[in-house]
Amino acid sequence: RTRCFAPVEVMASEKHRLLDTGRPAIGRTKSSKPVVVLKTVGRGVKSILGLQRSDPDEEKGHFTSSVGVMLSMLGCVVGTGNIWRFPRIMANHAEEGGALVFLIVWFLFLLLWSIPICLIEYGVGRFTRKSVIESFYTLIGPSYRFLGAFVAVTSLAIGSFYSVLLGYCAYYTFFFMVKPLPDNLPLAEEHFDDLLDGFWPIFFHCLCILLACLAISRGVSSIEPVNRIIVPTLLVIVIISFFYSLYLPYAGMGIIHMFSPDWKSFSSAQLWRDALTQNAWDTGAGGGLFLTYATYMTRRQGAVKLGSTTPAINNLVSLLCGMTIFCTVFSNEYLKGSPTNVVIGVLKTNGPFNTGITFIQMPLLYNSLNGGRVVAVLFFLCITLAGLSSLISILELCVHVLEDYGIRRIAGTIIVFVLSLSLGLASALEPNIFANQDATWAQALIVSGCFFLFLVIRYGILRFRKELYNSFGINDWSLPWIWVFIILCVAPIEGIGMLIWWLVDEIINNSDQYNSPWWEFTPTSLISIVTQWTIVICGVVALNWWIYPITRVTNLKQEKRSSNCEKLLNLFIRNKTPQIQLPPTFEDTPTSSEATTYDEDSYMSDEFPMKGNNKSTKEKVLIVDAKL
Repeated sequence: RTRCFAPVEVMASEKHRLLDTGRPAIGRTKSSKPVVVLKTVGRGVKSILGLQRSDPDEEKGHFTSSVGVMLSMLGCVVGTGNIWRFPRIMANHAEEGGALVFLIVWFLFLLLWSIPICLIEYGVGRFTRKSVIESFYTLIGPSYRFLGAFVAVTSLAIGSFYSVLLGYCAYYTFFFMVKPLPDNLPLAEEHFDDLLDGFWPIFFHCLCILLACLAISRGVSSIEPVNRIIVPTLLVIVIISFFYSLYLPYAGMGIIHMFSPDWKSFSSAQLWRDALTQNAWDTGAGGGLFLTYATYMTRRQGAVKLGSTTPAINNLVSLLCGMTIFCTVFSNEYLKGSPTNVVIGVLKTNGPFNTGITFIQMPLLYNSLNGGRVVAVLFFLCITLAGLSSLISILELCVHVLEDYGIRRIAGTIIVFVLSLSLGLASALEPNIFANQDATWAQALIVSGCFFLFLVIRYGILRFRKELYNSFGINDWSLPWIWVFIILCVAPIEGIGMLIWWLVDEIINNSDQYNSPWWEFTPTSLISIVTQWTIVICGVVALNWWIYPITRVTNLKQEKRSSNCEKLLNLFIRNKTPQIQLPPTFEDTPTSSEATTYDEDSYMSDEFPMKGNNKSTKEKVLIVDAKL
């Protein structure tokens, strides 16, 4: 057997046969029809059971329409972040003068942070069609895999406590099916306290993760149709709730207070940090979720259009939810004769760390509505389903990472299920740990966003704009020059400056909103957050050179001669045959930056596009095993 080097043109119809065997279909003997039928049936059964994978590019699939893409991207981020977290964070910064300052800063970060970083994620995912770790590896080399690994760990940590929050929503869905709505604030608070003290958070935490893992077990073919139903239904109920709240008595006082400025709060480092983290949480900027879903996009599905409109629509939903909560609280409290300072106190004291604001105030809103119990059940059901779509995207990111390293989707889904379930149990058992995880990993999105900025700058921002967008997309808007200015000059100052300002302000002024010293391990203290970041960063840096591409995994498998080891590995690592670089046969034709020349001594010698040694796509040199 000898290596034979020759340019080979392969027809599209031969692609499957070529990838199936690892060599061209030259001189192959024809099998009899019964044998072919039996083999085909066997492969189909194994594929259904997750025991065998076919061509990865074919199995990966893609979104079937632009509407499906838009709804799936909205499903990533529209959910409890809009309905639960945004009103809660805004209420924490609603001083007696109003909350307008927070809204102004929050909107600025939408334009100067979230949308630019979302555009990075869309472009990278659509171009590389790989997970977040391998995307960093492909574009800027193996030394920076740990940056993508930190992003993946951040998303996994968020998903682990996010499922606990979904459990709260699921509990209220079933609770109000059998119990009446509360008609006063103490009773609503009692319902929430009973939830925290019982075993239901653990049960629904497990159930939500199980449902999300079942949804991602089949990839995009199950993700898109689910979001086509969930997202529009939730948006309809949010809009109905918003317009109804506007007609409540004294609802206008809530709107007036929400859009009144308290200019003294402009100097608050905590307000700026919370506005940035909330906008990143709202839009998913820096979480790698859009990057993962963009791997299912084609060149004809505009990344610039989606990256610009999806965050804006998402923030509009958050604004509507915030106005609904403010109208409800002001109406209920003003009817009781409470002064404004008491109303502000109510906005900030809904359960531990104000985590119960939606679960306490929304039932009170629906209690005043004819048929409100039905609407309340639908509301919490849709929050649960929309949050489930967000959890699906988070866990899909983690499974996608494992797939890139040879783990089968079924096995990867099981691994992610166990990890998420284990990490989220502490948050389900203890509300203080839940608040700690929320504060820690929401602010970690700033760090992840900085890593995406580094990716673009290291790759070459003008080259990124040209090769991943303007020369790659079809029927899409051109990526504007203002994006280049923001990525180079504005966003790095925002991210790094905000982290430094936070560290200095916490140490000097002890500005934690719950008045805990920065050196004590309390839920929202500086030392608690930084310690968890440090552990994760040290871990991913140490593992950076241990994480090898899939070819190393298969080589390891070949070295294991023991039949028992072979069987064990076969359960988890797909039997991937060596792939031969083929001429493009579908609409996602790679650009010149993707073209790679193979030779006998160096597999992917020009692997990293940033090195600039890429060859033309006109000639491909293929390594072919052939009997001479």
